[in-house]
Amino acid sequence: MFERILLPLDGSELAEMAIPYAEELAGSLGSEIVLYHVYGHEHKHQEHMHQTYLDRLVDSIKQNVNKGDAKDNEIKVTTEVEAGEPAENICNLVAKNRVDLIIMTAVSVSGHKIGKMLGSVTDHLCRTVPIPVLIIRPQDMTRIESKKQLINRLFLPQDGSEPGELALPVGKELAARLKVPITLFQMANMLRIYDYGVGMGYGGFVDYGKFDDSEKIRVNEEILELENKLKQTGLDVTHSVTSGVDAASEIMKASKESGADLIVMSTHGRSGIDRWALGSVTERVLRYGEMPLLLVNARVS
Repeated sequence: MFERILLPLDGSELAEMAIPYAEELAGSLGSEIVLYHVYGHEHKHQEHMHQTYLDRLVDSIKQNVNKGDAKDNEIKVTTEVEAGEPAENICNLVAKNRVDLIIMTAVSVSGHKIGKMLGSVTDHLCRTVPIPVLIIRPQDMTRIESKKQLINRLFLPQDGSEPGELALPVGKELAARLKVPITLFQMANMLRIYDYGVGMGYGGFVDYGKFDDSEKIRVNEEILELENKLKQTGLDVTHSVTSGVDAASEIMKASKESGADLIVMSTHGRSGIDRWALGSVTERVLRYGEMPLLLVNARVS
């Protein structure tokens, strides 16, 4: 799992916020970390400076991962520097090489720009690359600097759909390898949406009829059945069910209340509008969430 982790860096401190997560995952999973930097063709004469920057990080990362732990085989950290456009180059790199995970820092909700490698590039990669992408939030700086374990509980939203469950295998294996508990979550929808566009968002109508407890009971039974299946594999699992009309808001609220530090979800599930293959719920969690988010691409899972 995640044998090669790609870590795009642009030289900024905010981009480097992703490094501790790569260190923690590599230390637990034995992954290789690939430090990657793209520069503009007009800066070809500065290539050696970019390479020197990445080389300085290699020793630091190895020391952090192996600190206080005498390992026979320390993790492998490699570097790659090349000219081009970040989004295009990274997509090509993923296509040509065996890369299992990308870890990048996201732009803040306010739209604060964080350098050429980030912001729109991160957004583009979340939608296009056929591998999981771990998004780190700028708001996490304080927690990262505390040097505590970064991932202590996983939060796995479910929606009862087959695409929505595609992040489960990743979440299960990650929890087992990191030895951390899982909180499953599902929202009981208080409104029934009828989509006569067959899931394509062409139109529909909402039944505002009286909501009763039958939907919440059904969802509770569904999520409890999944919880018991996961417990049989030896995982520490709990669940949370809420009633509402806005799944994204419920996910962001419940994830905080659960004490989780990482949301793991599919890029498409049971949502009315397909927004460039992400799914409207995932889209909002990506845009407005404050917690690190691991996106599993449902199209290729």
